[in-house]
Amino acid sequence: MSVSREAGGVLNESDTYREWAPPEAWREVVACCWEQQVWADRVQRVLPDGHADVLLYGSGAVELVGLYDHVALPVLPRGTVIRGIRLRPEAVAAAFRARASELRNLTVPGEDVMGARGSRQLRDGRALDAWIRSIEPDRRTAAAIELLQSEPVERVADQLGLSARQLQRSVVANVGLTPKTLQRVMRLQRFLDHAGRRADLAAASADAGYADQSHLTREVRALSGLTPAQLLAERAAPAPRST
Repeated sequence: MSVSREAGGVLNESDTYREWAPPEAWREVVACCWEQQVWADRVQRVLPDGHADVLLYGSGAVELVGLYDHVALPVLPRGTVIRGIRLRPEAVAAAFRARASELRNLTVPGEDVMGARGSRQLRDGRALDAWIRSIEPDRRTAAAIELLQSEPVERVADQLGLSARQLQRSVVANVGLTPKTLQRVMRLQRFLDHAGRRADLAAASADAGYADQSHLTREVRALSGLTPAQLLAERAAPAPRST
């Protein structure tokens, strides 16, 4: 998982994190671009968010991050600088020319997937642009992901003219997670979004799609390592200084 994906950890006051919309030509493939600079050793809580990442380190290293279904707690050394490209889930297999499930819960050197030359080219602006423009996300998977936001897996399969098993194979191959696991991750992100905009925890839970308080607590703890209250308190800590 990306060490700088938006997470709930408290950043040192001197640290910075920012993200911005990608160029128009990238938007079918890229959800956002981001950058983080760390000026004091720290452990960062990184939550599963339903996206993959390309990490371009100030040191010159390149890492690729598949979709995660659990929290990660990477240690970020002082001086770490990362530029990131957050890929939409339906673009993962097409971007890396591999089954997305092979990257599930993994952060790997770019050359292990793309070869030394391909990984090195990601640090060149023109080559990076050409690579992103060449990626063709799976359209049926994109439609499935949109429907999975609000519909049961069986109904999504039926609407797409697939069996539940066919849908699962397609989503696992192109995204890396099963449809039900992807729904759990998306539900967590909806909860965090709703909770960030309203003080009523029960209302935020219901809006996100949790059946009751015990369902919320069980799922949030499984995906984040914290109770809902602990996670929200951590995320409410002072934000990093913007650049």
